[in-house]
Amino acid sequence: MGKVHDYLKKVNKVFAAACAVSLFISSHALAGIVESGELTEPSFWILNNNAGDSVVLDEEGIKQFNRKICDVSLDVTEMKSIPDPFPVKEFLPWISNTWAMRGTVYCKGRELTEAEKDAIQSNLNLAALPSESETVAVRYGVTVRHAVVRNLPLAAGLFEEPDDVYYDNVQDSVLEAGEPVAILHESTDKKYYYVRMYNLFGWIAQEDIALCTREQWLQYVDPQDFLVVTGRDFYTRVNGEDVFHLMGARLRCLQEKKKRWQVLLPYKDRKTGLLQEKTMWLAKEEGLHRGYLPYTSDEVIRRAFKFYGSVYGWGGAMRSVDCSSLVGSVYRTMGLELPRNTSKLVKVPGVVTDFTDKNREERLQAIATLKPGSPLSMKGHIMIYLGTEKGEPYVIHSSSSYYKDGRKIYVRRVLVSDLEMDRKNGKSFLENLINGVTYQ
Repeated sequence: MGKVHDYLKKVNKVFAAACAVSLFISSHALAGIVESGELTEPSFWILNNNAGDSVVLDEEGIKQFNRKICDVSLDVTEMKSIPDPFPVKEFLPWISNTWAMRGTVYCKGRELTEAEKDAIQSNLNLAALPSESETVAVRYGVTVRHAVVRNLPLAAGLFEEPDDVYYDNVQDSVLEAGEPVAILHESTDKKYYYVRMYNLFGWIAQEDIALCTREQWLQYVDPQDFLVVTGRDFYTRVNGEDVFHLMGARLRCLQEKKKRWQVLLPYKDRKTGLLQEKTMWLAKEEGLHRGYLPYTSDEVIRRAFKFYGSVYGWGGAMRSVDCSSLVGSVYRTMGLELPRNTSKLVKVPGVVTDFTDKNREERLQAIATLKPGSPLSMKGHIMIYLGTEKGEPYVIHSSSSYYKDGRKIYVRRVLVSDLEMDRKNGKSFLENLINGVTYQ
């Protein structure tokens, strides 16, 4: 964990420097981004959101929505239904995909050698897997801290440029403490488990997972009573460690008093590697909610603004969010289990507004009919629609960059903007929209 913390410190220093430089960028360079004023306040959009407090889906409706997501091949699965033994053919294409180290890539500023690539390939331990037509026995585990999910069993980042610290090819996602995982395989060096989680396959460091029985595991798959982190993040302290929980994380709840909750927190026995649990009292505060929040468009807006100004976190790095994990974290506070990646999010069922083959005016008219809080998708990026002001639609999103006069401008933060910024193809965000979806 020390290496990870050093890396995070380095990235945060770079981000702080970038923010300082951004203060000197002209307002013209930031055209389309709202830097201050009422449009950057959730209260403005909520005040102008008619029927924003109406429930979009109730508890049963959300369960049906989640089942529908699992049925349409968007990489989301119902964890309690995971087969044991598990078919190798279902994860072999994932585990054998080594795109992250193809071509010229850099590690710690130095080009990765072919010998180093061979060593990484060997650490996949693919020879230990049975044939594609066979199965593997499932072991059960629970994450004990905010864990990074990698597409290779590798802690170090691999980058396209030698001086890059933001866009690590190996970084796929993160998983919160207290999440159930199905363990399918382990690396040659026995430092990583290959797991199935609710919306992804990936490698997680063994130190971040405690082994448990299936019976224990099911308590985390479907907890009967729990708190949801509804603020940007929350910390607990377990066995001398400050455990970070991002929005959407669940904490198992044992009982409630007038001013506090008693929760059950997982940790890993250092000698046996097995799951242990600790009870703790937490003071009631705004950033926690017993059970899921009601799914309303106002609530989507409130949660999204909790991330306003946060650093852009590629694949959930830097304890923050990228565009898709912003959407996922926000909607998870209401119980919706969404795909991890934009390529799948654009296919999520619901009330879909299709923007293909529409001209500018038709797109503006179609957007104005959307329920605020609905995600807007274009290739490789997703945003949350806030509403329309003076004929202009506005969104909140975790943005890496945009283009101005053919020049790429990095912003790397969660921000509010209109849809007039350009993409690499020279067309505006508005012109690049594929669809908008209200999840229901």
